[in-house]
Amino acid sequence: MAKFERLEIGSVGLVQEAEDGRIRQIGLTEEQSKMLQILVAQISKDSPLVQMGEEYDLVLKSECGG
Repeated sequence: MAKFERLEIGSVGLVQEAEDGRIRQIGLTEEQSKMLQILVAQISKDSPLVQMGEEYDLVLKSECGG
């Protein structure tokens, strides 16, 4: 079974919006996370990705008492 851990600060992860509007984190293994980092670096070479404004921030339930 794959082992999933909380991402390190600054790491890129995946989230998915469900039909009911909930946003869920997609679990990645360490190897998958590394591959995602490589993919993001490649697709942002010619057109850099933009960090969304604060109004789009997501907050983990574990950090807001939920």
